[in-house]
Amino acid sequence: MNKSLLILLLCSLIGINVFADDIMPTTLNDALNELDKAIKKKEVYIQKRLDRIDSIRFIAEKSPKQELPSLFEQIGDEYRRCNIDSALNYYKKGILVSEEIGDSIYKQRLQLSYVAILPVKGVVKEAVDAYDSIAPKIYPQNKAHFFEVGNRLFYFAESFYPENTLNSYYAPRIQQATDSLIKLLDESTVELKLYQAQSYNKKGNAALMVAEINEIIDSVPFEDFVYARAVSHLAEYYKTQKGKEEQYLYYLALASLSDLYSGTLEGTALQNLGLALYNNGDIDRAYKYLVLSLDNAVESGSRIRALQTAEVYPIIAQTYRQQDLSKLNWLMWLVIALIVALVLIVGSVLFLRKEMRKLHELKAKLSQANITKDTYISKFLSLSSIYIEKMEEFHRVAKRKLKTNQTTDLYKLLESGIMLEEQSQMFYKIFDNAFIHIYPTFVDDVNKLLLPEKRFELPENKLNTELRILAFLRLGIDDSEQISRFLGLSLNTIYTYRNKLKSKAKHRETFDADVLKIGQFN
Repeated sequence: MNKSLLILLLCSLIGINVFADDIMPTTLNDALNELDKAIKKKEVYIQKRLDRIDSIRFIAEKSPKQELPSLFEQIGDEYRRCNIDSALNYYKKGILVSEEIGDSIYKQRLQLSYVAILPVKGVVKEAVDAYDSIAPKIYPQNKAHFFEVGNRLFYFAESFYPENTLNSYYAPRIQQATDSLIKLLDESTVELKLYQAQSYNKKGNAALMVAEINEIIDSVPFEDFVYARAVSHLAEYYKTQKGKEEQYLYYLALASLSDLYSGTLEGTALQNLGLALYNNGDIDRAYKYLVLSLDNAVESGSRIRALQTAEVYPIIAQTYRQQDLSKLNWLMWLVIALIVALVLIVGSVLFLRKEMRKLHELKAKLSQANITKDTYISKFLSLSSIYIEKMEEFHRVAKRKLKTNQTTDLYKLLESGIMLEEQSQMFYKIFDNAFIHIYPTFVDDVNKLLLPEKRFELPENKLNTELRILAFLRLGIDDSEQISRFLGLSLNTIYTYRNKLKSKAKHRETFDADVLKIGQFN
């Protein structure tokens, strides 16, 4: 091989080694978490493979025609894991160049490589027929490649058909190609161990199969396609073992990781992992992995892989939609709960506002009551002051009359009752004004207790005798004798007025108690 090509490939391989042994995931959960991280960087890994292809292509542009079949084969081998159409195209180019330079051996080798990936495009029977047509005239130099292609071809065909159909036809052909290949491979190669492990697995010798694969895992880079195939064989084995579900998923996850790191789009590990996780109840990851698997199949041009994924994808999608519907229902109930809570909050706010309004009204009434109290005290003091002044004035008049021996005039003054009448009228005026100021709706409230035709109609800020009696009752003065002294009326007159008032009331029995409630805070 061209020296410069080797240098470029070595540089590319250094870039591939992205997974250090000391962080190798050892549990299923770790492997799935690493896989989730790697999926986000899928394009980076694909680009590394494309960079390697560009490196080989750059060498091919400057190489002599005799070296082109080998270089085109390498490009085709790189492409067959990420772009089937490009791989077929380069194998064709290699076949044409081989014909031009008369290299029938390499032409046959490239024809086998071409046939090997036809099933991925959905061409299974034609590929098998083409393979069988090459068999009688195989060159000795191509025998190992012939059986390796047969192994891949029949292995793929077997997985494509359901059991108990053509599946049983391809199984013995896989074993025949594998056994023939094992005899031709160098004992020091990991490829030999891989095919031996596959042979042991088909023959049911699990212990030897596991031992061979463990040796492969320990000796090849994680990104090598041999690693992915090896752990895939382990996954297939554990799939058949009862109680080994976690190991099955773990090795599928490792195979999927290996495919991602190597920039492989055509692998089946991620598809199988998605389906297994779906069966295991991990719907979110199953959906994500199957969507990516379908994208990879379409991107690589693998019709069969796309069809296989598409068959199970609707099931996952339906389950996912059901989950979404369940989440939507849950969200709907949450919204309803929030609406109910909002209604309760609004109701509470309105209730609090109503209570606050009542509190403000109560404060206003208390404030008014304080004002009324102050006014009442002021009126009482004013009345007392006036009485004192009148008493002093009467004292001066009486003293002057007695001093000048005008006893007759003094007697006439007392006999006329003018002063007493003046004092009474002044008392009534001040009392009425003060009481109505304290109870501004007193007359209206009393009228509500009376029959319609018995109600009072009085000038503003003035009470009549009946209303003054009721005013004293409202002030808590229930003693008729005391009321008679205040109003200057006889006790019988007071009794007469009280009975007359009760006869006007709507509810005679509770009339006095109803009067006491006038002006109270509710």
